Amino acid sequence: MKTINYVGKSVEEILEQFKSEHDVLEGEYEVNVIDKGTHGIFGLFARDAVVEITITNKYYERKLKEFLEEIFKRFGADYYIEIASRGKTFIATCHSEEIGKLIGKHGKGLGALQHLANIYLNRLTDTKVTVIIDAGNYREKRREQLVKIVEAAVERARKFGKVKLDPMFAFERKIVHELAKKHKDIHTYSEGLEPYRYVVIEARRRGRNNEDRKHFRNATT
Repeated sequence: MKTINYVGKSVEEILEQFKSEHDVLEGEYEVNVIDKGTHGIFGLFARDAVVEITITNKYYERKLKEFLEEIFKRFGADYYIEIASRGKTFIATCHSEEIGKLIGKHGKGLGALQHLANIYLNRLTDTKVTVIIDAGNYREKRREQLVKIVEAAVERARKFGKVKLDPMFAFERKIVHELAKKHKDIHTYSEGLEPYRYVVIEARRRGRNNEDRKHFRNATT
């Protein structure tokens, strides 16, 4: 996720420098020794060591968990947080008896927390990563709600031509696009700017292929 190149008198010296500069634990980084270096003979022909150190997902998982735990502490609630990752995606599952406080009305609290977590973790990495936060199985329950919303909207779109849904979070819009795909006579796209971005569900008509392609780039955002 983040690779740092070091040059020093020895591999051991480089590792000490790396550990002093970064809050890492054993098992949270990988070392690739490019050149062990040499002291030479009486100082002659000496060569510096060159080491490539990569901070792994384990480090970012720990930092994300610590970040979320600090927020839960401020709520004064008992909690349990699980962190998993695959590639550049980090999933945090939060458990608490008072999870409703975190989720907030219509999931706004959960969305805000996920936004902050994404900003926090991306500041630690060299490449863009994605943080997904779930609490109290909210996302599963929300998907069930979205299934009903999409089915009703599809019927209205067939009748009236086009339906604009209420503004949604990015993960919700993605679910809407996926659910609508099974309807061959329907296409969807997103419009508006965050946090007011919404999905349009539209019935396909003859001669609309060009417009469908125009909106395709927004199909999953």
